[in-house]
Amino acid sequence: MPIMENIIFKSATEITKLIRDKEISCVEVTKQFLEHIKSYNTAINAIVDLRSEDDILNEAKNKDQLLKDGIALGVLHGLPMTVKDTFNVAGLISSNGNPKLKSNIAEEDAELITRLKNAGAIIIGKTNLALYALDWQSTNPMFGQTNNPYNLNHVVGGSSGGSAAALASGFTSLELGTDAGGSIRVPAHFCGVCGIRTTESALSNRGNMVTPKTPRLGRYLTSNGPLGRNVGDLILAMEVLWNDEQQFSENPPVALKQFKYKGGKLNIAYSSTLDGLSLDEDYKEVYTSFLNKINQSKHKLVQSKPSYSSNTLINLWGRIAGFDFGAVMKGMPFKGIISYLFIKSKYKDSQWATGMRQGAISSPNDYVRALQLKDDVSDSFTRFFNKHDVWITPVSIAPAFKHQNPGIPFEINGWKVPYTKAFIPFNFPSTIPGHPIVVIPIGLTKSGLPVGVQIHSQKWHDYKLLQIAKELEKLTNGFSTPKMFNG
Repeated sequence: MPIMENIIFKSATEITKLIRDKEISCVEVTKQFLEHIKSYNTAINAIVDLRSEDDILNEAKNKDQLLKDGIALGVLHGLPMTVKDTFNVAGLISSNGNPKLKSNIAEEDAELITRLKNAGAIIIGKTNLALYALDWQSTNPMFGQTNNPYNLNHVVGGSSGGSAAALASGFTSLELGTDAGGSIRVPAHFCGVCGIRTTESALSNRGNMVTPKTPRLGRYLTSNGPLGRNVGDLILAMEVLWNDEQQFSENPPVALKQFKYKGGKLNIAYSSTLDGLSLDEDYKEVYTSFLNKINQSKHKLVQSKPSYSSNTLINLWGRIAGFDFGAVMKGMPFKGIISYLFIKSKYKDSQWATGMRQGAISSPNDYVRALQLKDDVSDSFTRFFNKHDVWITPVSIAPAFKHQNPGIPFEINGWKVPYTKAFIPFNFPSTIPGHPIVVIPIGLTKSGLPVGVQIHSQKWHDYKLLQIAKELEKLTNGFSTPKMFNG
């Protein structure tokens, strides 16, 4: 059976069909990905823990034998893929971007990893992330800096930056990431790929962001979701990751396809920017062009947004996240001050730091009030989405920036913009309500960097949102292979 050319940049949907139809073997597919990774990962540094080649190929051989015996484990049978280094994968490092966990080898799989494996996926390795999974670039002292394949001098976003870079580089055709403040959305935007931050508590978080001897955290704000090079692959992954049954108490048994888009005229709201920030001119040009295409389509486009105070929600994000931060520092004195100083010194953001300090020293009453406000915000967004099918917003203030230390201001259109101001207003407030958000690429800037948009929708309408995103994807050129792989 001859090895097919350029299999690495085919979609996961195409690759798995070729495997099922026995037009290419699992071993041949896996070898191509491994060779490509050998050739380019040194430059990109997206994959930071790779299983041994013999181990991976033996698993691929076993998958081929199953097919010969007439057994396909599931829709991902034989597909090599990588996952973010926050998910436990038995036998691989699970660091969460924490230097203290650089030698922490997981003994069992996270729940979502189990679902991927049960569907036939071959998990070949883990991808890089930000220090403590808390930044919009993926650099940490254990694994170094991940570089953008569209321009190696630029960042890939964070914290799921290695995930998006691996996809854009052809190291994998599917990825699994997490998002609490843009960690799927910003990397997808910077690397020209698709990703979904799913409805909060829709996908299991068990075995994700685990710190040994610490209770399970991240019950609020953090949502998991797949990344892919097109929306169709996100749908493929969601059919594996989502569970309609009541397996765990914290994940309601909502049917994935309970709500569907039936192909009619969409009522689309949009914001030209958020918090009154001026978008980078190159990004604004591509974003405006995309909105114009929607306006010229059959769909209705109106400028509208949910009613909320950005400052209030940014503070609320800090209070909820800070509570978890404080739990990790159990028994430690001055944990409020430590939380404040960590954020203030690293990111130069006193607003975010204040919220984290308040959360770290929260009383039970303070925390309950924070969660009550979160519910009120979610109700407000629900009412908005009862009037609009989706809401479209920018992902950040600009395309991927050049490598730099966190906290250093950016220069946007000749004006200095604080580091976190480029990301937080576009991501923290929309994390609070817990609704699903998809990012799709919409084009390249004049300098050749990809940019995307956020498409928001009603809670639990994840499948319908993906269908709508697929409809809007038709107005774009989709994923564009970085030039470094065209030669």
